[in-house]
Formats: sequence, C-alpha cells, structure tokens
Amino acid sequence: MGISSDVITIATAKAKPGKEKELEQALRAVAAPTRAQPGCIVFNLHRSVDDPGVIMGFERWASKEEHDRHMEGAHFQKLMVAMADIVAEPPKIAWYQIMDEK
Repeated sequence: MGISSDVITIATAKAKPGKEKELEQALRAVAAPTRAQPGCIVFNLHRSVDDPGVIMGFERWASKEEHDRHMEGAHFQKLMVAMADIVAEPPKIAWYQIMDEK
C-alpha cells in the first residue's frame, strides 16, 4: 500500500508527581468528544509501562487539517487550561505520515 493522506499523531503528557490521576481524568474527559469529531479515525490513550505518570494519546486523523481543527476546539482548549497545573512539562505532539500499512 502507498502513502496515505491520513496522519498519525502521538501526544505525550507527563504528570507532576501526585497528579497522575488528575491527568488521566482530564484526558479521559476529552476522549469521547474527540472521537466524535469529523476526521478522527482513532483516539486511544496509553499509560507508560516505565513511568505511570506518562500518558500517550495515539490518534489517527483523516488529515493534518482535521487535527488542527481539533486543537482549536473548545474541549481541547479546556484540556490545555486544565493540564497547566497537572503536567510537569508542556505536552509533546508529533505528527507522522503513514508510509506503509497492512
């Protein structure tokens, strides 16, 4: 299969010590509204095996533009405000183009 127009987004957030549960709750609160957005194909949350304070969001979007619209949306902006006091460092977001998939 060739290169897809879909994009994969890997977003990683690390909780401040003692704020792990709050980070989980904040991210779970945006899961359903994110999955309902146009262009969202997959939105899954994963906890690090090595560091339980790190949660990774694995997302697949129909296009980077759809993901950009998601980041401008109300529930994402609310998440960013909530995370300001929860995360140890700014979340990391990386985008990947699908090169080959089965």
